Amino acid sequence: MKPIRILLAIRSLNFGGAERQWVLLAKELAKNPQVELRLCTLYSGGRLEYEIVGIPHICLHKKGRKDIGFLFRYRKVIKDFRPQCIYAFMPEMNVFSLFCGAFLGAKVIFGFRSSAIELNNLGFASKLYFYTQKLFSHFAAAIICNSQDALAFYQSKGYYMKKAFVVYNGIDTQRFHPRDTQRIKNELGIGENTFVCGISARMDKVKDYPLFAQIAKEFLEFVESQNAEAVFFSLGKCEEKILKDCLKILGEKHRKVLFLGVKNDVEAYYPLFDCILSTSYTESFSNSIAEGMACGCVPIVSDVGESKKIADFGQDSYAFSFPPRDSKSALKCLKSLYLFHNSNGLESLKTQAREQIIQKFSVESMVSKTLKILSSLSKGESLEILKIELQETQS
Repeated sequence: MKPIRILLAIRSLNFGGAERQWVLLAKELAKNPQVELRLCTLYSGGRLEYEIVGIPHICLHKKGRKDIGFLFRYRKVIKDFRPQCIYAFMPEMNVFSLFCGAFLGAKVIFGFRSSAIELNNLGFASKLYFYTQKLFSHFAAAIICNSQDALAFYQSKGYYMKKAFVVYNGIDTQRFHPRDTQRIKNELGIGENTFVCGISARMDKVKDYPLFAQIAKEFLEFVESQNAEAVFFSLGKCEEKILKDCLKILGEKHRKVLFLGVKNDVEAYYPLFDCILSTSYTESFSNSIAEGMACGCVPIVSDVGESKKIADFGQDSYAFSFPPRDSKSALKCLKSLYLFHNSNGLESLKTQAREQIIQKFSVESMVSKTLKILSSLSKGESLEILKIELQETQS
């Protein structure tokens, strides 16, 4: 049986959730003897590029918006390799892959990794790609979304989603796992009995960092009234204006909230957290929640996208989900977890949180479902039957 030829395409390999999922998928497909794989990017030099060393990779070296020559280079890549499927991630590569590959016999699959996009806040180029995708969504052989929320969002915006599938992100539990944190605790001055709560997200409007700051301030006041210690951490790219707003909200409590910025070894910091907190008011599939849980963090999340589904492992010992933008409900959740923590029940929850990710959001599951879709497309099999099969395994 001949291997299926797959071309994976993405804009760049700069550090981000979509890019890390693409790299994970590429590395696993490259190991599969039933797959002949090529990788293609528009730009080189991303921080994740070292992870794909050894996998055939072609960079188109796009030289800015005025460079259209890359389209001819991309078409040549496709013509030479003759992939049966081109699976692209993100708007630019979805559009370029369709334009360059559709008339060369390749099945082009769009990859959607976001939802609840605020269109009014997009720049001209991003809006152009969004509406071009919409116009040509009929011509995609399939669309793979990483959440039901993403599928519903694009459908609400008039995209053709009858050939859309949901494949949840996979979490590398070999990388993200509980580990000894004493050295980092000593460096950061964290006491042995300190309750640690963390958020891992870039400072973007939709991540609602002001809500995070408000929750932190009120919770720290509560813990101090109990004559105990707590500290909050933020991992992720800082944005000056949002950071200033957060510090203003925190006031004197800012000493107990540490904004650590981007950490390349984020997996070393997650195990510090007793609780992984997500305050986003829009989300598709939150990698940070799942990664934190894989490291043994207990989740408290806003009910957006797939966050509640990721965080729900049947726990009834504390409240783990709150409506977005609702600081009172979020604080209630955090207090309920803290009180359970005081009853020495936290370690059991941490074990259950990790098991949830291993069982439901593994890399193996993400790869096998993706490959099943691509393989079915290459063989011309019924997508309706496949959709029913995948829905049953996803439920």
